[in-house]
Amino acid sequence: MSLRVQYLRQRSVTRTMRGLHSLWAILLALGLIGVPPLAQAQLSENPITPGFWSFANRKSETTEDVRVACRNYIEIRFADGHYIGLRIYKAESGVAVREVGEVGRCTFNRETQVEHCDKRLIKPDGSIMLGTTESRYSFGDGKTLRMTVTPKMITDTPFTNAPFDTFPVHCPDDVVWGILNEVGRSR
Repeated sequence: MSLRVQYLRQRSVTRTMRGLHSLWAILLALGLIGVPPLAQAQLSENPITPGFWSFANRKSETTEDVRVACRNYIEIRFADGHYIGLRIYKAESGVAVREVGEVGRCTFNRETQVEHCDKRLIKPDGSIMLGTTESRYSFGDGKTLRMTVTPKMITDTPFTNAPFDTFPVHCPDDVVWGILNEVGRSR
């Protein structure tokens, strides 16, 4: 092999190594100073699909957390956006009581990324409060669904209309079946 060919090969290897060192330095710098978060992809449809849902006030870490959330409140979502919310609580006698707590209909706007819900909250005394909510969805750690809800009550209410966060969880069918079929004393 000629001296010129050896020289050109060595020069090519040197350039490649310099490029790799530069790339390594850039990656190291990004790791030290951090990378700005990527913009969240827009949702093409409402993440609250037909089925059984509950809305916890904190992130559910385990299967048991999901069961606990579903034990107190279950929302039955239909494909057309209608829903029924069931409150589940233990009466003084110890018997599990299931009652309709709210009904309504939600629509998701793909362009604005906002879910709008018209609702009727049914209080235990039978009185009804009318209102709406607007919700935005995000994924906190890339997989945990977070819902920021802004209530807009039409009728008088002791509640504030300040936005709040909730963490929707899909209630497994067998858990819902067990809760709805409890007989006698529960928990």
